[in-house]
This record gives sequence, structure tokens and C-alpha cells, in this order.
Amino acid sequence: MLTGCSVDANPGAYTTVDSIFANADKDRIAAHVIAMSAAIDAPRETPAMRSRAFIKVQDGCNHRCTYCIVWQARGVSSSVPVSTVHDRVRAALDAGHGEIVLCGVDLGSYGRDMGTNLAALLESLLDMCGVSARIRLSSINANDVNESLIALNAHPRLCSHWHMPLQSGSDHVLRAMHRGYRRAQYLRVARALRATNPATEFTSDIMVAFPGETDDDHAETLSLVDEVGFLQGHVFRWSQRPGTPATAIAGRVDDASARRRSAEVRRATRRTGALSLARACGRVHEVAWDAVDGDAAHGLTAGYHEVIVEGAAEVRQGSLSLVRAEAVEGDRLRGTLLRS
Repeated sequence: MLTGCSVDANPGAYTTVDSIFANADKDRIAAHVIAMSAAIDAPRETPAMRSRAFIKVQDGCNHRCTYCIVWQARGVSSSVPVSTVHDRVRAALDAGHGEIVLCGVDLGSYGRDMGTNLAALLESLLDMCGVSARIRLSSINANDVNESLIALNAHPRLCSHWHMPLQSGSDHVLRAMHRGYRRAQYLRVARALRATNPATEFTSDIMVAFPGETDDDHAETLSLVDEVGFLQGHVFRWSQRPGTPATAIAGRVDDASARRRSAEVRRATRRTGALSLARACGRVHEVAWDAVDGDAAHGLTAGYHEVIVEGAAEVRQGSLSLVRAEAVEGDRLRGTLLRS
């Protein structure tokens, strides 16, 4: 069985696959799988609840990034109706999820096709959360973070973690990529979010060796990584994707240089991530529990730091607790559960 962007972007290419579903037909996958499954009479255990509820509120993309095929494969942005999102969030809260993650291909464009926007949706969902749950955004572009969203970053039930894809710190490269922001805007948004909540953390996607990228462009990316101070960075080298405009851009970066630049950005994000962990140490964090293994509990802070706590067998997966971070252990925090 096959689905995803490649199905839409390459019609007729997969002739040896038994079942193919375009993105628009994904709602038929579950019924197809059930129909294919052999009947099992033996009783089965109920699957464990996912710790966090991931709720997709948007699909498609209104951007036209030159390295990407998604906007061609999925079409323009389409939003899930507000009432449907509310129903899904209420169901997740009733099931005991302490954290709701709003997902979308182009999340910042939510609601524009329906006369509303992401900030308005967020406000309504934050009101639903009360004190026992919180909301996290999966990913959003810097040019979609407006004043209303920046103001909401001070809300105690919105996770102070923003995954904002950077791709490059160079205006020359960002322009060639057709990204909708420039270096100054990205930095301005990051500063504004931290001004509303100093505990705000950033993670990002960073691409190196885009066609035409020079050593000076690469240096601008490195300097921006330091200036923002990312907790984590997903770093990858540009690679040719048939059908994307970037394949026609001159100035390919040689493989050795691409690998060197990738390693340098990875080192930079590891360095800033270590500084972020050090800042988080000694503070009290609200943690959403991802797993409980014996008496050790693993979870995520609102700022997206990984935490492990020993002697916390009583916590429930998916719930929220307060934890004091007492030490840095590799790329995570070790803490103590604050019991009421």
C-alpha cells in the first residue's frame, strides 16, 4: 500500500504496488486495511494511548518554495472547519491527553480559506484546555507569525516552543528558495516571541548547499544559529528533486563542501542546544509524560526539552506534572517530580 506526496506528484509511476491512495483519498485507507485483515477471534489488548494527541487542522500549501514538491502534490491550503477541530480536541481532552499538538503542512495559513485565522482558533482552544492541558504548534513559518500569535505566546497553556523552519540565514539564498521571509524578519519574530515569554525555545529545519550558496551565505546561517540559540536543528543537504524549480538553478555545491557545511551547522546547533539545556536546569517545568518505564518517567517540557525522572511510577502517560530540572544528562534533563 502506498500514499503520500509522491503518489500525487508521480501518477502512474507505481505499477507494482497493490493499493495506491492519493492524498485526497486517505480517508478510505482505514476501511481498506480492515477489509484486507483476516478475522482474529482471540481477544486483543487495547492499544496504549499516545501520550500527546496530534490533531491535523490543515493540509496543502500556499507557498512555492523552489526546492519542494509538496505544494504541487497537495495543492493549495485547505483548513479543517473550526467546529470539527473543537470536536476532535474535546475528544482528546476527554480521553485524558494533557497535550494537544496542532498539525498542518502549512499551519500558519489555517483559516484563510474560511475567513478566520490560526490565532483565533488557538484562542478558542486555549479556553477549552483549562488548567489540565496545553496546546503545542507543530511547525510554522516566520512570516506567518503575526502580532496576535506573538501575544498568545504569553498564554500559560500554549507551549513556549516554536518550530520555525529557517532553511538559510542568507537573504540571497532565501530569495532563491522563494521563502516568504528574510533574515531580519526571522530574527525580529524570534526576539518578539522571547520578549513575551523569556522561556521560549526554538527548533528548526536548516538546509545547506542549496544551488548558488557561497561560503559567505553559509557563514550567515551559522551566525543566525548562534543569534537565535536553537534547542535543536534538523540539518540536511539540498538534493535534487525532479519537478522542483531548484533543479534549474546554477551553481551546484560540490559534495565535499556540502558535507562540511552540514557538519558545521550540526555542531552549531548542538552547541546552542547545550546552552539551552543549561539555562533550563534549575527551573521548574510542566512536563507531558511520554512513557513510564518501571519507576522512571520520560517526558517533554513546554519548551521541548526531554526530561527523565526516577521514582515517578505513579504518573500517568499523557498527563502533566511539575518537575524541577536538576541536572543535564547528555541531550536531556534529569529532574525531580514535585508532588502536591
